[in-house]
Amino acid sequence: MTRAWSVAGARRARRALGAWAWLAAAVVPWPVAGAQGAARADTADAMALYRRAAARFAKAGTMRADFEQTLISAMTRTPRLSRGEMLQRPPARFAFRFSDPAGDLVVADGEALWIYLPSTAKGQVLKLPRELGSAFDVIARLLANPGDQNQVAVALEREMVGGEPVTLYALTPRASGAPFTSAKVWISADALVRQLEIEEPSGLRRRLRFSNMRLGAKLPKNAFVFEPPAGVRVIDQAALLGGGLRKP
Repeated sequence: MTRAWSVAGARRARRALGAWAWLAAAVVPWPVAGAQGAARADTADAMALYRRAAARFAKAGTMRADFEQTLISAMTRTPRLSRGEMLQRPPARFAFRFSDPAGDLVVADGEALWIYLPSTAKGQVLKLPRELGSAFDVIARLLANPGDQNQVAVALEREMVGGEPVTLYALTPRASGAPFTSAKVWISADALVRQLEIEEPSGLRRRLRFSNMRLGAKLPKNAFVFEPPAGVRVIDQAALLGGGLRKP
């Protein structure tokens, strides 16, 4: 909360992010000619909205929403589109159940992260330590401890997502080893996350647009249960490091 910004650091941030105001726990006002007071008020209001979204998500206990995902590889630059339903019960439990491609899913059951993508990797499923699920657990990750774990910039220009006016936030992780190098979050006036985008260390960009989001929704009993289909090989991290495979 008391961390000071150097003049050179502020200049570098402004050069990198254009007209966004950089924030680090305390608000750093963006100097708009002739309207500094209005800019400070807008930024303060935007950060209050960000904190409300974080509090609302944390209080809800569960979340259910339809999503549309766009993946852009750093090498091919060709977008890959998919869609489905996301369900979440923090901490450590979430599921992406795809309708397109049908049958694909990513599930964190609290003990392990399961990645089953028959559309691209037929006949196998990855079982990974739950800690690796932070790369997919994007909403909880980006809204955790707002103003503490991330450097937050607010874009004062208004945008629209799915017909809803939203405020755009850019986040940069302070901690090394984070599952993303930068992120953007779009939040509507009702304190719901409407869209987010992260860039992973590999250069992969992942954009998720949400619709029909329901916080505190009742979830199916098997929402975070995954049973590998018969005949599908299970590759877990320990076995993979040892060069072997095991069957379910």
